[in-house]
Amino acid sequence: MKKFIPLLVVIFFFGCKDDIDDTIVVAPTENLEVEDFIYKVMNFAYYWQKDVPELADNKFTDDKEYTAFLQSFDGPVSLFEGLQYEQDRYSVLINDYKAFENNMKGISLSNGMNFGLVRFSQNSSDIFAYVQYVISGSDAEIKGIKRGDIFTDVNGNQLTTFNYRELLFSNAASYTIDLATINNNTITKTGISINMTNSQQTEQSVHLSKVIQNSGKKVGYVMYNSFVTSQDEDLRIAFANFAEEQIDELVVDLRYNRGGSVATAQLLGGLIAGQHANKVFGKLVFNEKLSSENQDVKITNSNINLGLSRVFFLTTQSSASASEMTINGLKPYLNVVQIGDKTEGKDVGSNPFYDYIDSNRTINPNHNYLVLPITFKYYNSEGVGDYSEGLLPNISIPENLTNLGVLGDAEEPLLKKALEYIRGQATGGTSTRYNRLHSSLVELQTEAGYTIYFPKD
Repeated sequence: MKKFIPLLVVIFFFGCKDDIDDTIVVAPTENLEVEDFIYKVMNFAYYWQKDVPELADNKFTDDKEYTAFLQSFDGPVSLFEGLQYEQDRYSVLINDYKAFENNMKGISLSNGMNFGLVRFSQNSSDIFAYVQYVISGSDAEIKGIKRGDIFTDVNGNQLTTFNYRELLFSNAASYTIDLATINNNTITKTGISINMTNSQQTEQSVHLSKVIQNSGKKVGYVMYNSFVTSQDEDLRIAFANFAEEQIDELVVDLRYNRGGSVATAQLLGGLIAGQHANKVFGKLVFNEKLSSENQDVKITNSNINLGLSRVFFLTTQSSASASEMTINGLKPYLNVVQIGDKTEGKDVGSNPFYDYIDSNRTINPNHNYLVLPITFKYYNSEGVGDYSEGLLPNISIPENLTNLGVLGDAEEPLLKKALEYIRGQATGGTSTRYNRLHSSLVELQTEAGYTIYFPKD
């Protein structure tokens, strides 16, 4: 079994005990190097290993049987999918670990337009995209794309559930979008086309940070879009400013934050609730083989103490993974008020596995695959977890495509509701229902959520 490290820091140095690679090997002449790597990672570290018959330690009696099993699949992707537990929505096989590493640093090939996708109807494969936000200085900003813009076609092709990945998430240098409008829940094409140019972009995880005057109170507002460890200093700076301004309340906008590093989630917990530094933030539970790694992770001592008794989180169904960990992890210590929509429900996390060929962590030069299986489940200090259906908001106000508002503006609907709550004009426990989409329009969950990592020095 090959040892593994995460993106930037060492996670674990496990010795493999009682797993298949102690007894079964694949013949080197069979050209199944990648498949062998994938299988042994899944057999060793996969959270649901015991629930997948194909991953049982006694599945194979000899090398020939194991080799024949690997050969029965049509390549690495087919094998990986065949080894996943039926309820697993998040394990991923990466075919380019370098692109993955860049992505986890906030670096990607992009035109700077971040968007959501929506089905035209429950039974339709046709979809349209709406712009959630635009990266400053990007091609999208230069070409006038703004939050709330809608497009239906890419390169002259109607977006569908079958082609959107190829049209929108390929490595193409550019693509053309056809704009549309939405009125009375009807999508109408405008006839305007814009060519979008992709380039390497580094997205700043702290998208917005400001202090808002609200009826005599100073309210810190931060929109945080990804738990990127390499950008932790920017997060610290934002909260140091809040401390200097002596804010009275805090609103953390995680509506489009799909996750990232556990270490950065611990840091955010310590920046929000500094008075509870070094207390248990969460409990990580691994599979039976790795049960010795089950452990508590602590709220990081950030040396910043805002002295808050409560915190507001703005969420949508795109809030996932480390975002949910942060919300759930702070509930035992602060009055947590969640406003918006329910979160995605990713209560599990991953570790990335590289195919190391020696003890010096030399990556196998014969392929670029990286296995990213679910390896642990997360609970808070009180043992609360199992929120695969999402964390429910105290005040339900899903985003409305016809009135998304300006992010960070006091009149933006979700932030406005938080400010009203602070002024005593809204109460928790009420469910204020806003129709985000007409019943004929169904938001498409396109990406499974960023990985949530557990770094261990």
